[in-house]
Amino acid sequence: MKIRKTIIFFLTIVTFSCQTELEKNKHAFQNTLGENKINAINSLVTDFENNLKKNYPKLSIDKAYEQYLTEIISDSTTDFEKFKFQTPNTKSELTKSGLWNEIYLKDNNNGLLINETGQYMRGLNYVAKSDKFVKKYYEKRQTAGMMSNELVVNGILNSNPDFNNYFHKRIVVLEFTF
Repeated sequence: MKIRKTIIFFLTIVTFSCQTELEKNKHAFQNTLGENKINAINSLVTDFENNLKKNYPKLSIDKAYEQYLTEIISDSTTDFEKFKFQTPNTKSELTKSGLWNEIYLKDNNNGLLINETGQYMRGLNYVAKSDKFVKKYYEKRQTAGMMSNELVVNGILNSNPDFNNYFHKRIVVLEFTF
């Protein structure tokens, strides 16, 4: 009985520590980006998940994320429209908040480049200290810049994401915000 209480106590401490770390990371990330950009990201996540529910109504949200990622790089996918998820209001919020410019830069050939020094990447760098998935994503993004959808998807899926995690969701959603 004493061992059981000790295990329960230990699990409670570990759970509380993880929740505290997540909240600390969320707070730092949100402070780094500011209210307008966070609101734009939250709107993107809402639009994305509404689109997932529409396209994959029988799947849980985490399985829908996986299915979306798998299908977006599948050669057999012909209906690209199902991958478009932003509402006009969210597109406007994304632009007005400065988030689009914060994350993406255009090169001289009008290609998109990830802004490696902006608030978004600084916020992720803070989180990367305690989240293996975010760390791996951050390091790959710093090293390679923009990558093809296939490389991004394979990297995400091979990194054991938790699609219920606040940061893991936002990385996926922002990667596929065209």
